[in-house]
Amino acid sequence: MNEQTLQKLFINGDIYQDAVRRVDNMLVKDGLVAAVNVNQSEHRDAEVVDLAGAAAYPGFCDSHVHLVESALMFSGADLRGKDTSERIAKAVAEAMAHHPGDAPFFGGAFTVTDYDAWSLADLARLDAVTGDRIALIVDDLGHNMLVNSAAMAKAGITAATPIPSGGKVVVQDGKPTGMLREEAMTLAGNPLLPLFTEEIILPGTLKFMNAWASMGYTAIVDLMGAPIGRVNHADMCREMERKGILPLRVNYNYTFFGLDDLDGGLEERGKDTDLVRFIGNKLFIDGAYTAGQAWTTWENAKGDHGLHTVAADDSMGKSQNINRIIVRLEEVGLNCHYHIQGDKALDAILDALAASAAKTGGLRCMHTLIHLAFPRPDQIKRITTFGGKVVATMQPGFWQAEAGLERYYGDANNASYPVKEMIDAGVSVGMSTDFGVSPLELSAPTKIMNIAMVGGGASRTPLAMQDIIAGLTQGSAATTGRDDCGALYPGKKADMVIYEKDLYSAPPSELSKDNPKVLATWISGRKVFDSGSK
Repeated sequence: MNEQTLQKLFINGDIYQDAVRRVDNMLVKDGLVAAVNVNQSEHRDAEVVDLAGAAAYPGFCDSHVHLVESALMFSGADLRGKDTSERIAKAVAEAMAHHPGDAPFFGGAFTVTDYDAWSLADLARLDAVTGDRIALIVDDLGHNMLVNSAAMAKAGITAATPIPSGGKVVVQDGKPTGMLREEAMTLAGNPLLPLFTEEIILPGTLKFMNAWASMGYTAIVDLMGAPIGRVNHADMCREMERKGILPLRVNYNYTFFGLDDLDGGLEERGKDTDLVRFIGNKLFIDGAYTAGQAWTTWENAKGDHGLHTVAADDSMGKSQNINRIIVRLEEVGLNCHYHIQGDKALDAILDALAASAAKTGGLRCMHTLIHLAFPRPDQIKRITTFGGKVVATMQPGFWQAEAGLERYYGDANNASYPVKEMIDAGVSVGMSTDFGVSPLELSAPTKIMNIAMVGGGASRTPLAMQDIIAGLTQGSAATTGRDDCGALYPGKKADMVIYEKDLYSAPPSELSKDNPKVLATWISGRKVFDSGSK
């Protein structure tokens, strides 16, 4: 009898079935919770797992993260903190010395104050160190990309190249400078991403996934895509599962950019394994909040309303009509996650969802709203009117990671990401990190708890521990469109995280990445991480 089919009886600890309900013991069989509060004498054939006073919770899920994409982004160089063309070029040159040859090069996490000021002189500095080698460098937001002249030549990018809706190519003297913004990133991403093989991506993917397991996660929702294009490597994850080295349950999306490529998600159906599961499509509605590109009804400090990739009519083309997109998603039964930051973006999606629901008598699919920097009170209330078919995932860590953006949004920035207000209104809210947009040091569940409970500042409403645990479990599970995870109820997957002590007993100010300590994570009744084995 293998480890998964062997009955296990968890005893002698604080065992939480959900964010509040505790039981004395839990019986696991065939990877599922079989029963709770059993008579131990009636299960003498079960392997006893003595928690020795530790605390067990339903497995935590990071419901919006980019681990596969980050493995690609950092495969060549981590350029975090490099904020000028001189510093970027120098760091790229140093990194390329450790990656000899002529293989395409990928770097990530640069930042600049003014993306639109990137010039031909800046491009020349990058070209001087890369030569004829293709180089793609994504910023720390994942929404802007630098490409060198070799990459533009290979991708066929010229001043005459049509720019995708919601995108921007920075030009000087009628020539592209290599700065591609938002959906314009696909001009290089679509033709060049296939050059980066799974051999390049696998080591970083495994590294990040093991890190997430060690922080207390048992599952992720990996979007496997960004404005750069699709980074879809679900088969690589299934191969990791087959080899027994996959430490997380991987729920993944199919990123699409309009009606024309929406149906590509249908090809992902029927491939699910226990640990790697397709949960639907993903669509960008507006731009990066941190670059001042949230689509708002009000004018931001830059004097505009941000960037958007869709419209409520055919003015951007039929493929970008959000009403047509929602109708098609509902017709074919594809759940969808939507990148939404500004209130105008939220208006667009809620109007389209309401119109579709009115025609069919209700929504068929699960629709997940991601980020939500500026939802208005009327919009929050409106989200609750869709019968549980519209949910959200938000990032309390952004309260700290995205500080200082008054330069784009003025005083409105100080009240962005109203997570508690969403929860109190009755919206199902999952919790997530959006790594690698947000930094690694803010990614542990216990660090998120610390920020959300004590680090919100006077203009933000702190969350309670119960809110966060519920968001990491049942709230995040709701974003997957599945009902077999998120709680340790009989019949659900035996996914759990074990902490050295009850999280409720830890003072919020003392919560950190390593306190309380994660002792183990279990998926489908199988231990996949053990702190004692490291």
